[in-house]
Amino acid sequence: MLRPQMNLCRSTVELSNMWKIRAHGKERPIAVSASWNDQYEDLFFEEGPVGYIYDLDVPYEWKDKRVRFYFSAVNTKSRVYVNDDLAIFNNVGYLPFECHPKLKYGSTNKIRVEVENKLSKDDLPAGQMPGFERAGNFPPANFDFFPYGGIIRMPYVEISSRASVLNINFRCDKSVPSQKLGLAEITIEMTDECIGKNIEVSIGDLTNTKKITSAKENFHFEIKNARFWDLDDPYLYEVKVRILSGDESTDEYRIKTGIRTISLDDRHMLLNGKPVKLLGFGKHEEFPVEGQGTFKPLIVKDYDLLRWIGANSFRTSHYPYSEEWLDMADELGFLVIDEAPHVGLEKYHYENEKTVDLCVEDIKRLIDRDKNHPSVIMWSVANEPDSAHQKSDGFFKKLYETAKECDPTRPTTMVSCVPFCEKSGGPDVAMKHFDVISVNRYYGWYNHQGKIEEAEKLLSDDLDSLYKTYKRPVILTEFGADAISGFHANPAQMFSEEYQSEYIEKLFKVANEKDFVTGIHVWAFADFKTAQNVHRPLFNYKGVFTRDRNPKMAAHTLKRLWRR
Repeated sequence: MLRPQMNLCRSTVELSNMWKIRAHGKERPIAVSASWNDQYEDLFFEEGPVGYIYDLDVPYEWKDKRVRFYFSAVNTKSRVYVNDDLAIFNNVGYLPFECHPKLKYGSTNKIRVEVENKLSKDDLPAGQMPGFERAGNFPPANFDFFPYGGIIRMPYVEISSRASVLNINFRCDKSVPSQKLGLAEITIEMTDECIGKNIEVSIGDLTNTKKITSAKENFHFEIKNARFWDLDDPYLYEVKVRILSGDESTDEYRIKTGIRTISLDDRHMLLNGKPVKLLGFGKHEEFPVEGQGTFKPLIVKDYDLLRWIGANSFRTSHYPYSEEWLDMADELGFLVIDEAPHVGLEKYHYENEKTVDLCVEDIKRLIDRDKNHPSVIMWSVANEPDSAHQKSDGFFKKLYETAKECDPTRPTTMVSCVPFCEKSGGPDVAMKHFDVISVNRYYGWYNHQGKIEEAEKLLSDDLDSLYKTYKRPVILTEFGADAISGFHANPAQMFSEEYQSEYIEKLFKVANEKDFVTGIHVWAFADFKTAQNVHRPLFNYKGVFTRDRNPKMAAHTLKRLWRR
């Protein structure tokens, strides 16, 4: 599935005007795209179903065209009706879906999107398991971020020829960086109406044209003296696909992508054949009032702060971010671990066939959406599952194999929080399936509280044991401490800026001195909203920036460590 595009052959309508929302017996305006929770007080804990209503004028000129409705993301379950006819049901949040509904041409068409964001053990991200109500969150999330609902990313209508390009898959994993040789394999999927026409595919100055004989065509390009996409030179080639009827284009689609290779040895991740160490953060796509809506000025600001602090990477914890996030990572030269919305997984899910099917669908749709982004260097299939349970073994083996079938060119990981050292317990039974060992460790915070020296030794022993066991590159995907901005203590104590700064510096140095640790990500980039919990005074305060993006002491510490 390709995202909508405006060009000489395609036109798009961004459905960004105020919609109407129907909830609690009221109908009133609401902004799209944004979460509903912060826009009205009575919707803050809303789970739905909530109805979104939009009137779309459809001209006669669309009648002989391919008209596609594209929803970038709706959280979490949704039914789209056009003129009261069900067009599609979607049960996956954070990822796009599309439909081709019946329309009344030359008339106003009523779009209604019924959205439900009710947390349950059967959905992902998961709600609390039965029996945990007394000790859990409200809303009942089985995860540590706020469960925002609504049409969180932009919906579009795209109008194109019936002879259209449906998908583009760009691969360059066989390229040879040492020889500046780019080897590109481009697979184009098309509608049946394209068969018999000509297709022209170009990358840079190279062009190949042939007659279309099937709905899927393959192209191979050899690019000599190729300019490889890298952190310091994130060069993007334009790939252009045209469907030709005679000399005229019936359809055109363009993507910008980079030529680069990602590989592993037993200690390092290699970008274009050279070791690279990931320095950066786990973070959230979240902000006041917008909730998890796509707020483009914030994307620009966050990348500016990532540059300022010296980061080169981040993980889309704990769900896929908007496509605009990846576009800028491509353009600016950041490395991204792209994570599926699988958080809160427990024994129940491993025994539930519907959960397996849902996770497989999530991974397929995630990879299909993001496969052409050079910035995406790894897939993460889950965050902090109960991967010590025996039944997690087969479950995660299935998810690993799914990711590899969809994309054999990138490493795949699963982020574990199961203690590893014998002193701590364990073991994790699913970690062995993955290409990179990714772990979240909070020694000195959730255990051994306030004891940074003990935390240093525990982390060091843990990382050494992980490498000794698996002989694979290790990423410390999370470590961190809460600090409430303006809280100070001498000597450093928990929740003070001094403690967070000292904690991050000392544990970073422990991980950084180990050559098999190929990535170190601090949790978290910025403070963020969570469900209500006695451990969370409104927010998770582990950000090195405040929620409104002002630096704490730890941000200056990281800048000193990372920008040498």
